[in-house]
Amino acid sequence: MTPIDPATIRRVLVRANNWIGDVVMISPAVRALRVHFSEARIAILAKTWVLETLEGDPSFDDLIEYDSAVAHRGVGGRLRLASSLRSERFDLAVLFQKAFDAAALAFLAAIRYRVGYAADRRSLLLTHALEPPPADTHHVEVFLGIARALGCRIDDPFPSFHLSEGDRRQARTILAAAGLAGQAPLLAFHPGASKEPRAWHPERFAELGRRLTVRHGARVLLLGSEDERQQLQRMAAGLPAECVLVPGPGLSMKVTGALLENCRLFVGNDSGPMHVAAALGVPTIGIFGPGTPLRTAPMAARGRVIAVSRDYPCSPCRQNFFRECPPSPSGKPFCLEEIRVEDVEGAAAELLQGARQSVL
Repeated sequence: MTPIDPATIRRVLVRANNWIGDVVMISPAVRALRVHFSEARIAILAKTWVLETLEGDPSFDDLIEYDSAVAHRGVGGRLRLASSLRSERFDLAVLFQKAFDAAALAFLAAIRYRVGYAADRRSLLLTHALEPPPADTHHVEVFLGIARALGCRIDDPFPSFHLSEGDRRQARTILAAAGLAGQAPLLAFHPGASKEPRAWHPERFAELGRRLTVRHGARVLLLGSEDERQQLQRMAAGLPAECVLVPGPGLSMKVTGALLENCRLFVGNDSGPMHVAAALGVPTIGIFGPGTPLRTAPMAARGRVIAVSRDYPCSPCRQNFFRECPPSPSGKPFCLEEIRVEDVEGAAAELLQGARQSVL
């Protein structure tokens, strides 16, 4: 790759990914860009639904919304966005997102240097098309690979998640109102997933909660989207009322993160909140079925992490998720069916013991 002199770069556009977990995992690379291009103004272009995840982070200067549902919908909307970006006169586009669309926007915005992986038939649109890493490379390392190619030094390879004092204040208010601000260990469960068949059984999360409240005196915080609220309430009904909280509707990802920061343990599927918890230093258990921890296991500079999974010849699922699986009564793939409550409970006990020792 032809070196790019940082002294010649005044404005940098970073194209963020479209999933919360990936946005958390690009944070080490964005921090490295901030140091390497210290004299440049850095903007992040991100889809509407991940904007809030990025707000307030000091690693960049500007946040640009990519509203693909309305303002930037279709060819005309993308051309309007490209025209707006062109007027900003960016010198360098760093494309963490691998899609053709990301490279096309940077090309149409007339950005002088366009750096990203040679994927999705977009190499001709890039000035610096990088060879993709091996398929089993962790996503954090995939993103750091772009930063390294630009000459960045990587001092801190672990993800981070920015919270404000306002976020923390809201979280404290929620916990105090629910009577969960005491000494009992507070555990966060996130039973949802981006694709429903990726999610471990809600009934097993509920049983895990019952065991941990009895054996460890724990309290359980059940987190999820509005669409998952009824499921969370059914799970809560199986636990003593004083031991469980389903926060009210409209909880932002930032306040969710601040709630997680108060927890002794996080248990969830491979998901954005899993990566947020790990980035905040919360001991984290990630439950993996069709995905693979090799690519997306939680990573943390502080706070231990455990990935619970089963290794099969078909892992990670290669056939558009589950089409090759024999049907099961629950509709879950067998890689999730065979993860027992006992497996996750053992991991939880291990992390809770480590967390208890750390506060003595």
